Amino acid sequence: MKISLLVDHPEAIGKIAKWYYNEWAYLSLQMTEEMMHQKVLEKAANRDVIPLAIVAHHENELIGALELKRHENKNYPEYEHWIGGIFVDPLWRGQGVAGQMILLAKEKARKLGVKTLYLQCESHNISLYQKHGFKVLHQANHYTVEATIMRYQQ
Repeated sequence: MKISLLVDHPEAIGKIAKWYYNEWAYLSLQMTEEMMHQKVLEKAANRDVIPLAIVAHHENELIGALELKRHENKNYPEYEHWIGGIFVDPLWRGQGVAGQMILLAKEKARKLGVKTLYLQCESHNISLYQKHGFKVLHQANHYTVEATIMRYQQ
């Protein structure tokens, strides 16, 4: 498995946008597949500034994606830097792909001077993030989904 930046793999933009659209678009009725493509494209342009995206490949196959972004949840403007958009192809789940992407995201954030990272997840993912040092802060609503906000301190 190889973990790298999306900026080095622009051919993956379309597949990631489709993953995100199919996984989360139901949360926002206004979101179109083209809008999702544009959001991923923004992260594909950056190497040393947030927002950016991290990808996982097995041989030449894209198997996962993760985003480092700012102000993921507009209800918490005081929470600046976030990990979000963590998606692993269903055939690769449970094999450490998300964990490897999280490690690179934390390292990249540290190099960019980010001391605190936030994320929001559904309850079934809390233990995954706890394994990587994230602590539960509180519950929150994100669109129509009950989410748990978590924090990681570098």
